[in-house]
Amino acid sequence: MPAYEPRAIKGIGITYATSTMGADHTSGYTISPEILSVGGEVDPLSPEGKAALSRAFQAATAWVVDTTGHCLFIAFAMDIPSCFEGVVDEVNGVLGTRYTMDDIAKLGAEILRKERAFNEAAGFTKADDRMPEFMKYEPLPPHNQVFDVPDDALDSVYGEL
Repeated sequence: MPAYEPRAIKGIGITYATSTMGADHTSGYTISPEILSVGGEVDPLSPEGKAALSRAFQAATAWVVDTTGHCLFIAFAMDIPSCFEGVVDEVNGVLGTRYTMDDIAKLGAEILRKERAFNEAAGFTKADDRMPEFMKYEPLPPHNQVFDVPDDALDSVYGEL
């Protein structure tokens, strides 16, 4: 797994487990609020609310970064509402579209649904959206954390798109 330890940063762990591309920190960079406190502070050690956080970051990334061809580093500034609006305006200017801020979540969710359908057709199931078993019982020092995100939370990432 790249970049971050999921036992200590639960949101990125959910992204690793559920990303349609495999364990990819760039597909839903929850590090912004969990570690960098960009866009708010979120306790990285708590699994509470992290499925929704990962889902939102994955959907936004699918459209704003992957589909438009922007670099992931734009995600840091995207937590500033005026920057997010500016990217939508930029895309509209280049493509001649009339996307709104509300469209972004819908478009990102649609992209994720299509990617998920592709994976399911290839034989992937919810069982593939799990962390390695040892992470559930081997604590990570110094906080002695395990990956304690319930399976139903992992399943909700795509179940609630």
